[in-house]
Amino acid sequence: MPSPRVQRFRRHGAHAIAVAGDLGYRGAQRVSQVLAPNGGGPSLSGDRWVEWSYCMSRLSEGPGRTLDFGAGNGFLALAAAHRGHDVDAFDRLPSEAEFAHPRVRTVEADVLTFDFGDRRYDQIINCSSIEHVGLGGRYGSSDAPDGDLEAMGVMRGTMVPEGRMILTIPVGRDLVPAPLHRIYGDARLPRLLDGFATLEEQYWQKDGGLWRQTERGRALDVVGSESFYALGLFVLGLG
Repeated sequence: MPSPRVQRFRRHGAHAIAVAGDLGYRGAQRVSQVLAPNGGGPSLSGDRWVEWSYCMSRLSEGPGRTLDFGAGNGFLALAAAHRGHDVDAFDRLPSEAEFAHPRVRTVEADVLTFDFGDRRYDQIINCSSIEHVGLGGRYGSSDAPDGDLEAMGVMRGTMVPEGRMILTIPVGRDLVPAPLHRIYGDARLPRLLDGFATLEEQYWQKDGGLWRQTERGRALDVVGSESFYALGLFVLGLG
């Protein structure tokens, strides 16, 4: 059962999914095509709908300040702006956003070297991004074996005391099919979440061609690859 605080942030959340529209559809299609397995077998197709709907339904109402980490096309940043937040849409690569909004500021930088100064966030959106940090050869990242853990520490340091992080990641048996992503299992997942309090968690795996919610143990037992894994979805606070 989610805590009362998490339930409050969910309130009125479902309608926000409509913001994705055509922008989200095109982004999801591009990602699925890139990671489609050769010769058949299970694919990640549809994973973004699970992740994005989770993130959008848990965005808090403003006013506040949000960091959208790995913002990409920026529609999650835009959704937070619609909720009344001032948003830093942060990405290692140039923004793919096709909009301008007075509440959204684009930041192109490396999270491991960027100076956040005194900027503090009420909310951090970390959707399918942290698994790429430190894997050179994709998304402009440099080689850093523990870059993902370091980046989580950096972002933890930017959260206000009552701040939250909405996190989605690949889960399954521990694996690093570099340079594509990390898959978090029994060994690395606790290290990734170290210093945070888990306010909510969900796990999803693909079964019979459809994504279905499942138990943690089953999700972490999925044998992933460069083109397939299960999903872990979290709302985190400071530990």
